Amino acid sequence: MSFVLSPVPEGTAAGGDPIAVLGVSGAPDPFRGAVPAAAEGAPVPGRPDPGATAVFLEGPHGGAEANPVPGAPVEHLPSGDPPLCNAVAAALSWLRGGAARTAVAGTTAQPGGRLLLKRLSDARAAGETVLCLLELAGEGRAARTGVTGLLAAVRRFQPPQSDSAAPAAPAAPAAPAAPAAPAAPPERPARTPAPERPALAGAVPWPVSGRSETGLRTEARLLAAYLRDHPELDSHDVAHALATGRAAAEHRAVAVGTDREELLAALDALAAGHDHEGLVRGTARPAGGVVMMFPGAGGQWRGMGGGLWDSSPAFRESVRACAEAFAPYVDWSLADVVRGRRGAASLNRVDVVQPALFTVTVSLAAVWRSFGVVPAAVLGHSQGEIAAAHVAGALPLPDAARVVAARSRLIAGALAGKGAMLSVPLPAAQVRERLAELGGGLAVAAVNGPATTSVAGSPDAIEELFSRLVDEGVRVARIVSDFASHSAQVDAIRGPLLDEVGPLRHRSTDTLLCSTVTGRVLDPAALDTAYWYRNLRQTVEFDSAVRTLLSLGFSTFVEPSAHPLLTAPVADIAADTGTEVHAVGSLRMGESTAQRMLTSLAEAQVAGVPVDWAGTCASRGRIELPAGPLPQQPPHRIAAAGPDAADGSDAADGSDSATGLSAPGAAGSGFWRAVDRGDLAGALGVVLPALSWSNGS
Repeated sequence: MSFVLSPVPEGTAAGGDPIAVLGVSGAPDPFRGAVPAAAEGAPVPGRPDPGATAVFLEGPHGGAEANPVPGAPVEHLPSGDPPLCNAVAAALSWLRGGAARTAVAGTTAQPGGRLLLKRLSDARAAGETVLCLLELAGEGRAARTGVTGLLAAVRRFQPPQSDSAAPAAPAAPAAPAAPAAPAAPPERPARTPAPERPALAGAVPWPVSGRSETGLRTEARLLAAYLRDHPELDSHDVAHALATGRAAAEHRAVAVGTDREELLAALDALAAGHDHEGLVRGTARPAGGVVMMFPGAGGQWRGMGGGLWDSSPAFRESVRACAEAFAPYVDWSLADVVRGRRGAASLNRVDVVQPALFTVTVSLAAVWRSFGVVPAAVLGHSQGEIAAAHVAGALPLPDAARVVAARSRLIAGALAGKGAMLSVPLPAAQVRERLAELGGGLAVAAVNGPATTSVAGSPDAIEELFSRLVDEGVRVARIVSDFASHSAQVDAIRGPLLDEVGPLRHRSTDTLLCSTVTGRVLDPAALDTAYWYRNLRQTVEFDSAVRTLLSLGFSTFVEPSAHPLLTAPVADIAADTGTEVHAVGSLRMGESTAQRMLTSLAEAQVAGVPVDWAGTCASRGRIELPAGPLPQQPPHRIAAAGPDAADGSDAADGSDSATGLSAPGAAGSGFWRAVDRGDLAGALGVVLPALSWSNGS
């Protein structure tokens, strides 16, 4: 078995990009007497040389997806051959500092397999010949025992003069499934022009990924080296290129920083396997749909939206829309409260904090949406359920604002100063037993987890419960609240609340609503005025609602809030059910910056949530980055090197242990050690003798 190379016929290259054609043949010499069928016409059935030819053209926007041009699928490969060693070409590309931008992607040497050769755009202007190498499995040698010395050189061909693209032929049959699929679907946002203004200004994300932890670290090391060699590249342009030009593999990381040096330092830490404050890493898994969860009170802080007001157009526009919706009900500036401006109304007032928290959570959801993160399901804790219903599309903004305003105004006028609340780290059943022993005046306000329960009641009754629990050694905590929501005290405002809210509109939606009033999925038609009274009066069944969502297969939870309050309870509930989840916040106390928000987006993306980074920054110009390496030690390299290779032995691949170089005709560990060191001379010292041997020179 061997490979046959030829230029694509004149006029078939899209945009004038140089194209290489790779065919499979039975000829012993890959460079002599072979002309692919694509260059001659239709393949000759049953003729191994050159009847089986795979011809591929790089996608029009530089993506890894390939459009087939006339040519036949690979049909004459013996079954059982290992996959092609496609990391060699990528490694050489990086060693050349991007000048040889050839990458080989997603190929297996199996019947129906495909090989994609990307263009050498950086080398095109210089007119130089660039070589990239592929290892081939020998016909007479078992795949697990080694690799033959036969090497195929992928040569750069001069592009045709015409810029017109040849019509694409019908797609060839799909290649066989890979042995191990990525843990999450590949993400490749369409390469669109950079926006005129960034979705978040003030920080930049550099997303990188690999099919293994080693591959991820290698990607970071080589990218950092390349960018240091090219200081003229703007960090925003790099971010846009990384966001739009590469699919996300399962091992992921995102460097987040406000300047180039911070970003490079994060890449260095990733390459070294160290932590860094500007680095987020993780392994993606199938995320399914995203649940957005909206907390009630408790996460507020002065200036909680000030940073995003300045840096996020989506956040700012949402705050303005909310301010307009609340305008008929408040006599203070909602935008000033969100921004924490001097003279703004105090967040200590319940009739201020509830509209402000609604606005911040809804506006943070708009920021997530601006990055392509749209909820498949929502739930809200207490008043957070109003925001959840609105974000889901079930409750129009004017109606939602009316509910929040009436609720908070009536609480301030009739309930404030008459109650108190506790958080008790015990199961709800045990808490109810203690409440029954103490008599009336107390109620379970919320069941937040398997062993987290909130209690509301009169100040005296709460104080008595607090003292008893402390005596028992229970680490009870006071909740900052002077009213007893979700208790009998709320009965006093039932009539006024129903009257002030009045009839509400509701809309059907594709987003699933899980009610914390019932703990079950809710029909949007049930969101009438009486429901919102029950939302304030009845126990918050947060634990039951989360369990319902887990039973439906949801495992990714995003909390658009000024400070994470629900991520820990979700983790506790999931652990109690034996379910693996990923819960992500948005802002943190004292951190309302673009960098904090990008970090939260990165935490979601590395876990498998598709995040559209393309709108992050306004690119100043489109740039091309060198193709990153595939995993440094792909499984077929280990198999081909024999059983000793797994423990680090070099003997199985024919290398000279004294020199670190491989014998001619074998791509051994000496090459890979040179790649690890960034040693171009050492790598070529292995490659060129083998190439000369295989070319008969």
